[in-house]
Amino acid sequence: MVEIKGKTANEVWRKLLASIMKNGESYLDRRNRICKEALNVVATIESVEGITKPIETLNKFNKWVYPSEEQIKNFILNKEDSSEYYYNYGERAFNFEGINQVDEYIIPLVKKTPTSKRAIVMFYSTKDSLPLRKEVPGLVSINFEIRNNQLHSTLIIRSNDMCHGWPGNVAQAYYLTEYVANELNCKIGSITTFSISAHIFEEQFDDIKKILKK
Repeated sequence: MVEIKGKTANEVWRKLLASIMKNGESYLDRRNRICKEALNVVATIESVEGITKPIETLNKFNKWVYPSEEQIKNFILNKEDSSEYYYNYGERAFNFEGINQVDEYIIPLVKKTPTSKRAIVMFYSTKDSLPLRKEVPGLVSINFEIRNNQLHSTLIIRSNDMCHGWPGNVAQAYYLTEYVANELNCKIGSITTFSISAHIFEEQFDDIKKILKK
C-alpha cells in the first residue's frame, strides 16, 4: 500500500503522479491501453484551499475540455437524474434507490451523534455489477467524520485515473463536504482518497512529465 500526504491538492497530486510514474506496474487494460498502476493508494489533502488547482493545471494544456467548476459541482449536488451521463453522483447521493442519503440520513445522524462512524454515502449499487452495464461509478462511497469540529471526508474509489480523474474526484468531494459542513455548522477538515486501482495511461506520460517539472 502507498500512502501520500500533503498540504494542498496540487502537492498531493504531483506526489501521486511521480510515485506511479516511478513505481507503477505496467499492464494492458480492457481497452488495450497501456497503463501503469499502483494498488491501494491512500492520499490525504490536509487543506482544501486551492482544491481546484490540479484542474487549472490540466486546462492550461488546451488538449482537453475539462468540466467547468459549476458542472463539477452540479454533478455531485444535482439531486435529479441526468440523461447526459450513464450515472449521476448527485442523484445517487440524494436519491439513491429512493433514499436521500445526505439530507435524511447523514446530516440528522451526525447532528445527533457527532462522533458517529456510520456517516457513509454510497454511490455503487449491486445493479452496477450486472454484466450489461456499460459504465459504472468509479467512486464507491464517501465517509464523513467530525473530529475537533472539523468534517473530514474519505473516498473509496475502485478505479481512478490519477491524471485526469483524481482532480475531479477531490473537487466533487469538496463540494459535497462543504454542503454537509454548512448544515452541521462546522469547518472542513482533510479529504482522503483510497484508490483501489490508481493508474495512469501511456498517452498521458509526456504531459505528466511536464506537470512534474513545473
